[in-house]
Amino acid sequence: MIVAKHAPSGATPNSFFEWKGSTDRQSSHDLHRGDDVKLRLAQITDMHVPGEIDLPTRLRDFMNPNQSFGEVSHLINAIANQLNHRYRSSRPLYTNLLKKALVGLRVLDVDHLVVTGDVAHCGLAPEFIEMRAVLDVTGWTGPENLTIVPGNHDRFNLYERFSHDPMEKYFDVVSSRAPRLKILPQGVALIELDTNRDRKDDRHFAESFMPNSVGRIYHEELEFIEKQQAATRGMRAVMVLHHHISADWHGLNIENVGGLMDPAEGVTEFLAASELLDKNALILHGHKHQLMRVDYTFGSHKVGCPGAFPDHLYMNLVDINKNDEITMTQIRVRGL
Repeated sequence: MIVAKHAPSGATPNSFFEWKGSTDRQSSHDLHRGDDVKLRLAQITDMHVPGEIDLPTRLRDFMNPNQSFGEVSHLINAIANQLNHRYRSSRPLYTNLLKKALVGLRVLDVDHLVVTGDVAHCGLAPEFIEMRAVLDVTGWTGPENLTIVPGNHDRFNLYERFSHDPMEKYFDVVSSRAPRLKILPQGVALIELDTNRDRKDDRHFAESFMPNSVGRIYHEELEFIEKQQAATRGMRAVMVLHHHISADWHGLNIENVGGLMDPAEGVTEFLAASELLDKNALILHGHKHQLMRVDYTFGSHKVGCPGAFPDHLYMNLVDINKNDEITMTQIRVRGL
C-alpha cells in the first residue's frame, strides 16, 4: 500500500482546493501556512460513505405482512437514507474525492485532522472499512495526526436486522459518558466527546424509526471537562463533538419538525464547563448538513461546521498562531 505521508512534489493548494472565506478580513486568499502558525487543524464532517445494501432486497421487506408500524417506519427511513446520497451510484468517484481532499491537506501542511462524525451512512462495516482505507492510504493515522468522534449514523445501524460490529472495531473513538483529553504537541488541549445518547439506558423516543438525531451531553462528560483545568492551564482548548449546539445559523426544513434536529441537550452546562478551560474555546461539530458561515460565534466561542462533505465538498482550516489567536478558513475541494 502506498501511503501519502508527505505532500506530492510540485503540488500547490490551488490544485486541490478553492478558498471560500476566512475570519481574517485581510486574507489574500492564499492557503499556504503562515510562518506564525504553531498548529494547523483541518475539519471534515459527515462524509456518509455510501452503503452496500441491495435496494431491491430492502423493497421486498415491505411484503412482510407481520411488521409493526415501527418496523415499517424504520424500513422507510433506511430506504430513504440510501436513496438520498448524492454519490450512491458512483461510490468510486466519491472515494476518489475523499482521497483528493485528504492528500490535499498534506499540501496545506496540516498537523491534525478532525473528523466530527457520521463517517458511515448506514452504520455498516463496509462503510467503516472504506473510510479506514481512505485514511490509511492518505497517511492520516495515529492519535497524533487524527481525531474522530462518532456521529449518529455511526452509532445507529439503519439495518439492525443485520449483525454488525461497533465503530470501535475500525476507529479509536470515545463513547457516551466517557470523553477523552488529547494534548497536541503544540500545546493545544483537544477534548473529544461522543454526543450520541446512550442507546441502552437513554434511548430517544424517535430511535425506533430514525437515527439518533437529538444529541446529549451527559453530566459525566461535564465533570470530566471540569477536572482537566490543571492539565490544560494556559492552553487553547478545542472541543470536538458531532451534534450541533445552536439553532440560529441554519434555516428551517422538514428535519426540524417535532424537534428531531434540535441542538444537543446540555449545551448551557457544556459551554460553562468549556469556559473553565478556555473562555474562548473553539467548538467544532457536524450533524446539521447546512454550511455554517465562517465567522459564526456562539457566545464567546468560535464554532465551525463545514456541512456534510458529499453535499458541499467543504472543509475548515483552523490556524492557531504563536499568540494563540485563531483564524478559520473555509475551503472547497475542486471536484464536480
